[in-house]
Amino acid sequence: MASALLALFAIAPLMHAQQADDAWKKLFTQGVYDAGQKDYTKAEQSLLGALHEAERFGEKDVRVASTENTIGLVYAAENKLGEADKAYRRALAIFEAASGKQSLDVANVNFNIATVMFNEGHQAEAMPYIRQALQTYEGQLGGNSVKTASALCMQGDAFRAIKDYAAAEGPLRRCADIRESDGGVANPELADAVYSLALVYVGQGKYALAEPRFKLAEKIRESTLGLTSPLLAQTLEDHAALLKSMGREKEAEKLSTLAAAIRRNQKKK
Repeated sequence: MASALLALFAIAPLMHAQQADDAWKKLFTQGVYDAGQKDYTKAEQSLLGALHEAERFGEKDVRVASTENTIGLVYAAENKLGEADKAYRRALAIFEAASGKQSLDVANVNFNIATVMFNEGHQAEAMPYIRQALQTYEGQLGGNSVKTASALCMQGDAFRAIKDYAAAEGPLRRCADIRESDGGVANPELADAVYSLALVYVGQGKYALAEPRFKLAEKIRESTLGLTSPLLAQTLEDHAALLKSMGREKEAEKLSTLAAAIRRNQKKK
């Protein structure tokens, strides 16, 4: 009887841990699904429940980090940027302690933190996080991976935001090349890259290089996002401004008229 009781006492913690892990997995999976359906309120509830279950394994358990990072993504989608940043930073500390600063988990969280900082208008402050993510992506996934491209584009856009156009050009060119190689010409991610590159060339006064990239971005955005896309309208407006600077008023007016029609259509919705 004593031996049986000792065995039961030994097994009980393992059973409890398994139950907690199962509960975490169920809530975490539900939260990820809800986020995929863009039901962010429900996703947040499920993930906070998952976080509670994960913390049963300790404050520094990697399940806590995975959950916090995912919660951060949900907060970011809800435009709760301060809360997203807090969740990401907790995840970053845990992942760094568990797997080192060069792990892909750490790189992904660094990229997420940089995204929040960028969206808050703190582009210069985001640079160290972008560099860390880019270094890991290039080292582990290769110079032509889509994640490397995303980090390069963010780096280029950060330099562009602080008007360091010379530094912005190289990363954006690389990003565009990778995205074209990976998804062909007709993909919206390529449009984002060439649009940013066009703005860089405008900032450098290289109008002849900027115009064809505006045209390409317009073509891609019209075909992939539709003629009523606000991103297309923005591209048309910036292209029109360039044409005016080049003294091509009639062409500029056509683009401005189309952009204005798109804007009016957006206001009606």
